Amino acid sequence: MSLRVLLQESPRVIMLASDSHALLFRYNHSDGLLNFDGTASNPKNPSPVARCIVEFTTLQSLDLSNYRSLKASGVYGTLGLINLGPDTFLCVIVNAVCVATVRPGEAVQKIVSVEFYCLNQNEYDNYILDEADQYTVSYSGSGEQPYNLGLDLPDNAIDHPCVELKKILSGGTFYYSVNFDLTNRLQDRLSEGSAFDIDSLDEDFLWNAYMIDSLIKFRSRLSQEEKTMLDTSRMLTCAVRGFVMTVTIPAAASPIQGLRSNYPSTLTIVSRLSCRRAGTRFNSRGVDDDGYAANFVASETVLWHPSGLCFSYAQVRGSVPVFWEQATGLLPNQQKIQITRSPEATQPAFDKHFEQLELRYGTVHILNLMSASRVGEVELTERYAYHTQKSPLNRAIGNETPSGHRLIQSHFDFHAETKGPGGYEAASMVRRLVQDRAESFGYFLCDTTDLPRDGSDRFKKLDMVHSTVILQQQGVFRVNCLDCLDRTNLIQTILSQMAIEMFLSHHSERATADFWMRHSSIWADNGDVSGQRYGGKMVKVLKPRGVRHWRTENIFHETWQDVTGWGYRRRSFGAHAQQGRLVEQRPVHLYDPVNDLVNYELRERYSIPEIAH
Repeated sequence: MSLRVLLQESPRVIMLASDSHALLFRYNHSDGLLNFDGTASNPKNPSPVARCIVEFTTLQSLDLSNYRSLKASGVYGTLGLINLGPDTFLCVIVNAVCVATVRPGEAVQKIVSVEFYCLNQNEYDNYILDEADQYTVSYSGSGEQPYNLGLDLPDNAIDHPCVELKKILSGGTFYYSVNFDLTNRLQDRLSEGSAFDIDSLDEDFLWNAYMIDSLIKFRSRLSQEEKTMLDTSRMLTCAVRGFVMTVTIPAAASPIQGLRSNYPSTLTIVSRLSCRRAGTRFNSRGVDDDGYAANFVASETVLWHPSGLCFSYAQVRGSVPVFWEQATGLLPNQQKIQITRSPEATQPAFDKHFEQLELRYGTVHILNLMSASRVGEVELTERYAYHTQKSPLNRAIGNETPSGHRLIQSHFDFHAETKGPGGYEAASMVRRLVQDRAESFGYFLCDTTDLPRDGSDRFKKLDMVHSTVILQQQGVFRVNCLDCLDRTNLIQTILSQMAIEMFLSHHSERATADFWMRHSSIWADNGDVSGQRYGGKMVKVLKPRGVRHWRTENIFHETWQDVTGWGYRRRSFGAHAQQGRLVEQRPVHLYDPVNDLVNYELRERYSIPEIAH
């Protein structure tokens, strides 16, 4: 369902409209609360807090004669509102493509392009953000150029405040679904009925949490009927960042042959990047005081069969959760690593990190792939082992055997193990190290017998189907190397394969070589996207059996940008703006004039204390 974005010039109102309903936004330039017609809705008690008026209503109740279209084609919903300097913008998805179907009725869209529409002035209405080069902005309006937040843009760029933010959101690493909660793995979301229930969304992976927060709060104040209509309109979107892709497995190549079906199966990877400690390589390392690790990604492999069986397996990766940093330099692998806090000052944050993981996933098995000989990686490995040993989770429950520990660490020197003639194929030796633990963790399995057998998308709501849980995953592998990119991705590919093999063996099945090639390919794509996002421009090099490895493209150019700070400054600016972390950046407050006026009169009449939204 596509939406329209419309503009009324005076008073300035921006509208998102479906076939039957409309969501209207108007900036409040005064200190008091205004209705859409400009009259004061609460003249007795003006409030300087609320800045934007929002209203959800039927399209029939509006006079559209004064509105004009801001976008010739349809749009796909809003990511929320954001304040930059003196201006407030509505972020709208203008192009998206379906890239995955986790299960029938659970489609995932990749965001291709977004636009920002200013609520408080028309200065930016004539700006055109170039899709080909999103640092170049053309200006066809008149008068002085608008507000500059102080970012040093290239000479050929005009300082539109949203250029960097648009570049990040249109970079092909953001995904959303209007059918289900994409922020949670399958095991945790089966009983959830709404993609916009603030209590069920995992804000660790909700990248537009800051932007959409005021709209979700507005939604919570609507009646149940209005909530249903707003959800049906698909105006609000909740986005994750990372990688999502589905590949189709023909019936002949299906790993499950015992349950005969002429319809294809699907294999999906959903990798969710945490927004808690976001940043690029060299700019974001280690852990923070709240226990959030840099480049933390939760990856889920989902295999769906038309019989109704659905397999899911989760694993995580992330920077070594101690306080450390790495200086930039011109020569690759020569950047100095420095641990910045003492063991005593590090342990509390380390413990927070793994307590959060244990609460979410169960037992955690650390798989450290760093070198036992490279300077810097040796020191990090030693500190990692030290803090693991001191962790309260590294103590037996009910007995004194290591099997009772909730935190285990294993070291697999990836470079040493793969430097021989076998190359990267030797990485499969990690199987012997983790086999027992993998079997104890298991995997998630459910049977959704009410789903259509042909894989069609006839079901639009999750509460229309019923899933029976057969098995649950009891623990998780946390894999890391230095950057958590190439080495980590290859080992996670092997762990995913081990879990699928275990599932198939329990059903007396065995996958074909064609299936494993598709599995390796989709995981290699996952690694490609991770490398581009966190480590800069990379080139894919094919290896035997579909495995890829990295080599840096234009090493000097990329590293020089790192040294000068320009490369990371321009990439980090948009991410910080999106999360509301810029200096003097203000959150956007929304109010509904009708709802708030009724509440005000009730408070005045019955002396009811005001409830802060």
